[in-house]
Formats: sequence, structure tokens, C-alpha cells
Amino acid sequence: MISEERPAPSGSAATGLLFAAPYSAVLLAVLLAGCTLPTLETALQEQAPHELQSFSLQHHSSDTPLSLSLTSPKARHDWIRKTSVVTTPEAVIHRDGVPVYGIRAQRGLLLGNNRLVQLDGAVEVVHLQEPSTVVTSERLRWDTHRGRMTMTINLTVKREHVQASAGRAELDFASEDLSFHDQVVVLDQSPQADDLRLEATTLHWNLASGDLMAPGPVKAGQTAPGGAVQSAQGFDLTGNSQQRWLELQAPVQLQTRQAGQWQAQDSVLWRLDRQQLDSPGLLEAQAGALQVSGRSAMLDLKQGVLTIGESCRFHQPGETLTAQQCRWNWQDRTILARGGVTLQREQYQQITRADQLQGRLGEDNILSLTAPPQGHVTTELELGLEPSG
Repeated sequence: MISEERPAPSGSAATGLLFAAPYSAVLLAVLLAGCTLPTLETALQEQAPHELQSFSLQHHSSDTPLSLSLTSPKARHDWIRKTSVVTTPEAVIHRDGVPVYGIRAQRGLLLGNNRLVQLDGAVEVVHLQEPSTVVTSERLRWDTHRGRMTMTINLTVKREHVQASAGRAELDFASEDLSFHDQVVVLDQSPQADDLRLEATTLHWNLASGDLMAPGPVKAGQTAPGGAVQSAQGFDLTGNSQQRWLELQAPVQLQTRQAGQWQAQDSVLWRLDRQQLDSPGLLEAQAGALQVSGRSAMLDLKQGVLTIGESCRFHQPGETLTAQQCRWNWQDRTILARGGVTLQREQYQQITRADQLQGRLGEDNILSLTAPPQGHVTTELELGLEPSG
């Protein structure tokens, strides 16, 4: 047998994993096929399509620690068109000799001396390192010179309790960045997430670090009956799936199941496992007739408590309470106000001042407040008495 050595094309990208000299790949395939198939010398002379058995392709990049092995039990190579059709291909991608990704499909097409790879039919990409990630779709296109993979058609991603779907996704093997595009929906079914659902146009997710980023408008909400946040809308989401937090940029609108509607004029940090929302700027809320506002606010959805660190204000028809700091428990309707507390009531134009007041909002929506022992309270009344004759 006479083999023909041809130099591998130069300029192969660092992350181009599937590139390999086609003739050496076919040589390996023919050697594995046995005596029943044409020799490589005959194939090169005839330049005609040939059926190959036990097709195998190997590539080791000199520029990155990534390498690839691809196998198929059956292949057909067209020398003129420089294409190969493979059946039930399976591939493993290694980093420094350690398996990182496994890929399999029903069929595949290798174009342009393996520069472009397309896999079709029940395509599955598995991130083999913990936590395991499985990406499925019906089509995968791989530009091996760019080192980026695009998956489309019925795309879903599963990782532990998180499932995502989108019209299209791109996976960069070198950076481990998974980018979703077109009608992105993420569902988190972990125990503390209460079926959290995210909707975005684009979402970037790093499989190694867990970092999340979704530019533009984002919608979220907890669909479980016990979920505290019915809906949340904001912009330019960031977060981390491993550390379990999300942050939305202003303006942010929240609809809670028990504490009414909220609007933040600054960013909102959502700690998923704690079910806490923090905002450093102005936060405004509407719960029935009660209006609440303040800065440096923390909303504890699990305990049903709102804590305002600055410029606290409670207002409802007929009365207004202002203070430096407030704590409101909407489950037992108790209120604690500290620092320069002022309670103004329209009736008799009553003004009460104190360092601290505490009490509750009654079922009749009337504030009943008292000062602590040894607390200093002053009250001003305008009775409007008519002078006697």
C-alpha cells in the first residue's frame, strides 16, 4: 500500500477541534475496515465516494489544551466534494487529557475537510464535569476553526434543578460560555426557588463559574403556589447559578402575593435561597390603601418583613408616619419606627413626635402606636374650639 502524505492546512484556529488531515483520517478508517474495502491507494486514484467502516477522527491542538476524538460505525466519504457522511457519531472533547464534553447524534455531515460539522437528529451534548449539564436539540453546527458550536430546533438544557430552552444556543469550548438567543426561558425547580421562571431575549451562562448575564428587559416570577414573588420586571440581569443570586437593574417592578406592588428606582438584589430582596435606592410599595417608601430597603419574603434603613415613610388616607428607619411585618401587621419619628393625622391636625414608636396597623387600617418605657413623646393638637360669648 502506498500512502500519500499531504500537509495539514495552516491557520487552524486554537479552538478548532475537529480539524484533521482528511487523508490520514481516511487512512485510519480504511485500515480498520479490513480487506473487504478498497485500499487507500485505490480510493485516491479513483476519487470516488467510498463506504468506510469504523470511522475514527483524532485531533490534538498545539495552541490549546483541548483535543477531540470522534468515532462512527459507518461513514461515506466524497473526495470531490470533500464531504463525509457519518452514522451515529460519538465524540469526546478532552482538556489536558481529562474528558470534558461528550457528544452524540443520529447522523452527521463533515464539510470542507472537516472545517464545518453538522449533526442532526436527537443531538446530545453532555458537560461531564460536576455539576453535569445536558444540552439536547435536533441540529448542531460546529465551525471548527472558530471553536464555537451552535445548536437549534427544540433546544433544551438541564443542569441539576435548572432547565432552559431557547431558539438557538452557542457553546464556546474554550471559555465554557453557553449563550442562549431567541425566546429564552429558564425554570429553576430547586426547593428554595418556588419554580422560578426567567424570560429574556439573550442569556449568557458560564458552565464553569455559574455566572449569568442577560442584557435588555427581563421578566421573572415564581409559579409555585407558595412563591412570594408573582412577577418581577427589570433590565440587564446578572447573577450566579452556583451562589444562587440574581440582580436586576432599575427600574424594577415587583408583584408580591402578600405585600402588594413594589417599584425600585435602583438595582434589586434577589438572594434566592434566603428569599430576600435588597435595594440601595428608593423603594416604593402599594399594599391596598397603604403606601410605603424608603431607601436602603431589604424585603424578607420568607419572614414577611420589610426593613427600611433610610427615609422611611408610611402613608394612608388620614395619616402619615415618617422616620429614619422602619421595620414592617405585614404578616402580623406590626410596625417599628426609629429616629426622628413623626406621626401626622388629619383629624385635629395632630402631630406626634418621638425617638421611637411601635405598634400595629389594625384591621380598620388605623395605626395604633406607643412609645417604649422612658421614651420621650410630644403631641400637638388643633382642636378648633370656638371662643365663648
